[in-house]
Amino acid sequence: MSEYTNERIQKEDELENLGYFLDAYNDVTGEMLELLEITERPDFICSRENGSKIGIELTKVTRGDPNIIQWDKIIEKQDFMSSEHAREMIQEVATVKEKKRIEKNWKLPEANILLIELVDIPLAQIRASISQEILPDLYSTGFKEIWLADFTGLEAYDNVEFFCVRPKKWAGYYSRGIQKPYG
Repeated sequence: MSEYTNERIQKEDELENLGYFLDAYNDVTGEMLELLEITERPDFICSRENGSKIGIELTKVTRGDPNIIQWDKIIEKQDFMSSEHAREMIQEVATVKEKKRIEKNWKLPEANILLIELVDIPLAQIRASISQEILPDLYSTGFKEIWLADFTGLEAYDNVEFFCVRPKKWAGYYSRGIQKPYG
């Protein structure tokens, strides 16, 4: 498979996940975001209803190598990564994305949403440990908004669960129905 094809497949996957996010974002916040541009740094540029622009950067938390995941599922009987590993990876991706956000070629560095996609652990397993004390790197980034999205049940439920880290007015857990926040 050519590099172009891999990049195209990845962007299509990101676009699909962005769609789930935009729908749930509207349900949670009452605000519509409209996709304006597909970019790289950040992944997308959207506009708010008031006309202001906001970037959206997607990143996945996963064990990585499909062979390791397969081994864990078949041999180790472990369907998901451990909570500790997930927390470490969330910290790591937040740090990496923050370093990229402050580079010169990043569009809208002061107006960005970081969307962390959980594809290898249900949000319910770690939501109680999402706090500034446990995940200080996540909370210390300059992203205007930070959301964690649980994509593990997508096939079964056709929607995702969310946890808003920032801003404070929406902070908390939103179940699959995407209605009220839960601490």
